[in-house]
Parts: sequence; C-alpha cells; structure tokens
Amino acid sequence: MDIYAFLRRAVHDLVGIPEEEITPESTTEELKLDSFDVEELVLDVENEFDVFLPEPKFTTLSELADLVAAA
Repeated sequence: MDIYAFLRRAVHDLVGIPEEEITPESTTEELKLDSFDVEELVLDVENEFDVFLPEPKFTTLSELADLVAAA
C-alpha cells in the first residue's frame, strides 16, 4: 500500500473525515488531530511500514509521508 493511501485511511479511522476530503496538503489542524491522534497516527505508520520516526515534526500529511519514505 502506498504511504498516502495508508495515511488517508488511518486519518479517516481516527477522526471520521471522509477519505476523499483528505489531501496531501491537509494539515493536522485542518484534520482536527489532537496530540494523541498524531501520536497514534505515527505509531500506526511505524507499524505498517516497519520504520522508526524519532520525534517526527510535520504539519501536513505530505510531510509525514516524506518522513516515512526517507526512513
């Protein structure tokens, strides 16, 4: 599964936003992700793609996808 598709599904599962409304440029603020949601999203990504993201800093889903791709 590609990273972005996974992120869209994971964000949908966390906060219920329809996947078609989630774009790479969507920010954590726009998606209404609180700090716990962000942490859960990072853990889900780490588990799915078998990577470790030490203290990831991102504001958009594309930034998170780039971090995963570089890991």
